[in-house]
Formats: sequence, structure tokens, C-alpha cells
Amino acid sequence: MKLICVGGTSSGCGKTSVVSLLLQALPGWAAVKVTPSREDGVCPHGEPCSACVPPEAGYEVVTGPEILSKFGKDTARFMESAPSRVAWARAPTERIPEALESALAEFPDAPGAIIESTTAMPVVDGLRILVTRVGLTEVKDSARRAAESIDLLAVNVEANSDWERVSMVPRLRELAPRAEIVRVCAVLPPEDAMNTGFIAAVRLAVDGWFGDSGTPRGN
Repeated sequence: MKLICVGGTSSGCGKTSVVSLLLQALPGWAAVKVTPSREDGVCPHGEPCSACVPPEAGYEVVTGPEILSKFGKDTARFMESAPSRVAWARAPTERIPEALESALAEFPDAPGAIIESTTAMPVVDGLRILVTRVGLTEVKDSARRAAESIDLLAVNVEANSDWERVSMVPRLRELAPRAEIVRVCAVLPPEDAMNTGFIAAVRLAVDGWFGDSGTPRGN
């Protein structure tokens, strides 16, 4: 199975919107949302949703639409583009590989899957995309670690932004010195002129990463 992992430099950068955009551009693909649990069970965003509480079984994979389609959840947005092909995995960091394997097994006929998680990026054997937005100064620790191995740095811009000026921001190159910097406007459809370059870069990178069988090249 071909894999794309999408992470973000901080909250508000638009990574969920980028995943939704990719699901529109890649029909048939599945989506997996990964939420790292915390030993203290305290949500870093202050939400009383208990999503960060460690699962009793070590990790949990949710595929039931009654939970995934709840208004306001990232997974609800994914289901609009990929009905019946969305899973939510909760696990402590050390058990994310197991949780991901279990979640991906839910979609044996999918040509690929898009994983939304910054924490999981180092363990995903696939194309890695880090999303940022010009003007955001915060870069969380998991994003700094992921930036060392990402393939694409996707800068989520406003419609009609001056890309030539945006792409010259020194911080972007400092953040990911080896990655290709691409523009994306996640509020617009994939066929919009502002997104065609991003979609083309993703398709090219995926084709270069994976063989015809969906197995990473070199494996």
C-alpha cells in the first residue's frame, strides 16, 4: 500500500485541510488520523474530549461512523471525501507502529492511505509532507524532529498570495533544508491553478517512492 504522512508545524497550519485536499485528488485512498495518547491524559489543547487518555488495550483503532462523523472532528472532514475509508488510531508514541498497522489493515483494497500525524512521521515508510503557514512562528518539537526527514514542505497560503515572495522566506529553508518547498491553498479544490503544482509534486514523489506493487522502492 502506498503511504503519505501529513504533519504540521503547529496547530492552525491547515494539515487537516491538506489531507482532505489530497483525498479529493486521490480517489479510493483511505485516511487514518493518529492521536498520540499521553501518560497524564491531559489534552495539550485543553479540550475535554478524553482523546489523549491512554487506551486500556494499549492502543485503539476506531472505524465506526457514529464516532468518526461527529461534527467538528477531523475524521468527519475526511469522511466527506473518503466515505467508509477512514480510521482513527489512538496510541502512546511507542505503540503507534502497531496501531497504524492495525488501522491500515482495515482497508486492504485501498491503493494507498494518507496518515495525518506529525508524531508518526518518523515511523511511516512513505512520502512525508510537513505543512506550515507563513506567519506562524511556533514549531512544535515533533515537527522539528520530522523536518529532518520530510520530502515536501507544503506552505499553506491564502488565495492569490504572491508565491514568489512567500517562497523566499528564509525560515522555510532553515526549517527543512533538504525538502522541496511547494505551495498549497487548502481551501481551494485540487484542480485550482494554485494547487496543481502541489498535486503534481505529490504524484511524482509517490511514484518515485513506491514501485508498481505499492512496496517502497529498495525493499
